Amino acid sequence: SSPPSLGAGADGGRRRARGVRPMPAPQWVHAFLCSAAVASAFAFEGWAYNAVYIAQVLPLVGKQDMALPFALLFNTFFALSAWSYVQARFSDPGAVPQRWQAFVLAAGDKLQVAASRSEWQPGKATYCTNCGVPRPERAHHCRICGVCVLRMDHHCPWLNNCVGFRNHKFFVLAVAYGLLACVVGIFTSLPEIAAAFDDVVHSDASFQPHPTRRRVRMHDSWVLLAFGFAALLLALVLSTMFAAHLELCAHNATSIEGHYDNMPNPFDQGTCLGNFAQVFGHPGLDWLLPVPPLRPVTDGISYERTDQRILGHDMRPKRYEGMPSEEIWRIRYHVRHTAAPKDLEATGSATQSGWFGGSYMGPPLSRQGSSSRPEDMDPLLVRVQPDGRKGRTWVISL
Repeated sequence: SSPPSLGAGADGGRRRARGVRPMPAPQWVHAFLCSAAVASAFAFEGWAYNAVYIAQVLPLVGKQDMALPFALLFNTFFALSAWSYVQARFSDPGAVPQRWQAFVLAAGDKLQVAASRSEWQPGKATYCTNCGVPRPERAHHCRICGVCVLRMDHHCPWLNNCVGFRNHKFFVLAVAYGLLACVVGIFTSLPEIAAAFDDVVHSDASFQPHPTRRRVRMHDSWVLLAFGFAALLLALVLSTMFAAHLELCAHNATSIEGHYDNMPNPFDQGTCLGNFAQVFGHPGLDWLLPVPPLRPVTDGISYERTDQRILGHDMRPKRYEGMPSEEIWRIRYHVRHTAAPKDLEATGSATQSGWFGGSYMGPPLSRQGSSSRPEDMDPLLVRVQPDGRKGRTWVISL
């Protein structure tokens, strides 16, 4: 069955989608406990390493010269992890913007809206039965937050927030820097943790510790052991999460899309660097900082595909730079003002580099089956596939 028509329901859906609905009491309690656990872990790890290990233990065992480099190394990753976590926790994950809703209303019946399915649906606006409005490709509804989120990955209880288009980078950095902080903390304090374990096990009066450790309080030894155990546990959990999300980012997929098998991933750019750029933006130093990408490659509404490109009305490739967002959306979601030819054929060679900034190498394209003048045509989104004739001819079909 076709999705409901846009009308009064759309207005109501927009009102519901503007803000996050209040959480029920059980969810609120769960979110509070998860947030308290994360805050406690940050506070304890930072205090144990700096106030106990750096400030107390190292000077007592004659390693005060290592205090400054150890502190700088650990606290750099610790601060970046905390900063990334705060950004991921409090940033908008990517709620569907009002510009999209205005575009939907302006397009009217010319925008084809499909029913949402658990499969790849590239180039299709899907209807959200909860919000009552169409949403862009790769967007999904979060039942906990009560909104549709652009390129939603998952709802993270430890963040009490969704991970989506606008904070996915922050989430990955928080996991990566948290893992690095744990690893640095463990390896820089490992000898003293082992000695603390020895002190605790042999805590009877007859045991004589090494002379350099006689002044280390038993309380500090217990704190070091707790720090080592917590850091090791966190490192195991974070390493698993980091490996999983590293693989997803390398293929330009989300946790939701990871099990889709109705077609090959249509958004895979073919290289790890190109796929990471979809989350982190064009490569640069900002990849290392929890700040929005300085040069994003997408707006979250439409996404680059290597098997498609934009052709202008002169039938030559058209770059997206300088094009209004709504114009790209209109092409991407097949909202056209005039009729377009059904088939276009090019003989020669071509390269697939995507409709976002793509290029075409080969002879000019010739139109078939249409008497429309090229200058009267709208830009077209076309798909490029080899037709099987020894790879020399490319058939471009709408």
